Amino acid sequence: MSFSDMMSSGRGPGVIGMFMALIVLLGFGLLFMFASDDRYQGGGMTIESLIIHQANEIGGLNSGIDHGTKSLDMAPARIAAAKELSRLKHENQALQEKSGGLKNKIVAGKAAVVRQNEALENYKTEYRTYARGKAKGETLEKLETTTGAVYNNVSIREVTAIGMQIRHDDGQKRIPYEELPMAMKDRFQFDPKEKERALLAETSARSEHEASVAVAQGLDDEQMVRDKIKDAEAFREKTSRNIVAKEAQISTLLQTINNLGRERDRAAAESSSARAAGHIHIDKGDSISGDIRSTQNRIATLQAEINQLKSSL
Repeated sequence: MSFSDMMSSGRGPGVIGMFMALIVLLGFGLLFMFASDDRYQGGGMTIESLIIHQANEIGGLNSGIDHGTKSLDMAPARIAAAKELSRLKHENQALQEKSGGLKNKIVAGKAAVVRQNEALENYKTEYRTYARGKAKGETLEKLETTTGAVYNNVSIREVTAIGMQIRHDDGQKRIPYEELPMAMKDRFQFDPKEKERALLAETSARSEHEASVAVAQGLDDEQMVRDKIKDAEAFREKTSRNIVAKEAQISTLLQTINNLGRERDRAAAESSSARAAGHIHIDKGDSISGDIRSTQNRIATLQAEINQLKSSL
């Protein structure tokens, strides 16, 4: 049956009315459900409170959107920073590898320096042996030492690490290296450490020789021999300690000279500033210079004493 047929029949209006009533009832049912459900009434909140609450929620969402937008804006910079960090890591790794290579080169360089120094010392030893051996038998009309002593008609008998043994008009003499002219020092390559070792060996050999002579002459008293050796060793040890102490004094005095030099420079600067400002200033430079000269003289005296001690060994 079509809608027009139903409207023209006697039951049509009743059916339509029933449908309309059902729709109205359904509408009131839904309204009642909304009215009775707290979720749709704001949980006991007033309309104003609900509006404020929702406005806060909307504000929070907007803040979140702003934060997300800012984070998104910062993304390119962070990506660039990450790339730069990656580049720096690779660069650092390359530098570490390069540093390792340089360290290996330094170790190899130090080993090469040690070898070169050893080769140089060997060359010096060979040269000293050759130059000193060749000088044996040479003659000089005159030889003047740094102390002012003059020897005529000199014949060189031997050149050692300690000095030069000569024969001259008035006899024989061993001249310590310190007293030889500078040309001879350069020619024979004087080395203080070599001389010190030679003196110790010579003293030890002399003590052994004296002990042997004493035994050969029938002085077989073992205690006497031990005493001689002990005395020689004690003298050598005492003299060596004395030399070391005086060298330490020289080192301290050299430091004192350095300090005085700096003090003199400061005094000169202060005096110059005072004069430039028109102030009266006492110049301490001359007094400090006097102290420096006095200290230098003390060093010269100590060095002479050291040379004397070494020659007595």
